[in-house]
Amino acid sequence: MKTILSISKGLLCIAAFVSFCFAQTDTPTVKKAAAKTEKTTAVSTAKKGAAATVKAIDTLVVVARITEIPGKFAPNDLYNYVYIMKYRVLTVVKGTYKEQDILVGQYNPLIPRAQIKDAMKKCVFGNADKFDVGAKHKLTLIKPIDKVWKDAVEDEYTDSNLDKYFAVRTDIAQ
Repeated sequence: MKTILSISKGLLCIAAFVSFCFAQTDTPTVKKAAAKTEKTTAVSTAKKGAAATVKAIDTLVVVARITEIPGKFAPNDLYNYVYIMKYRVLTVVKGTYKEQDILVGQYNPLIPRAQIKDAMKKCVFGNADKFDVGAKHKLTLIKPIDKVWKDAVEDEYTDSNLDKYFAVRTDIAQ
């Protein structure tokens, strides 16, 4: 008998985080296989106990530079949101990405990644403390955004054909 489990947003975030942790292994074998999409497995347990779900999540890791931030970030006292900004891909570290530009959603970009305190603390990591055009970041990304975030998205790129990714981790790149 097939059972369909409804997985809450929090459990998806945990799955994304566990996937990210497994993806951080820096071995020569992984570097040689960087062009191949790797699937990592994360195990989540349903909130009320009984069932466990195995969720395979593809992650993309790139080093990229912010080229465009359309408009201004909304103040965080109004609501929580994901803001879509455009990056120029400099290097693909893990996964496959063929385009020059990439659209990335950052959760509450006015808050440094390490200072996120709400429920998204389980989903958003890194040492980036601000987002400015020209900043260079190492990004761990998943798509679609709604795997992690289902609420407000500030998106000025609605007419773009590029996929939109959610930044699970944003670190300052040298």
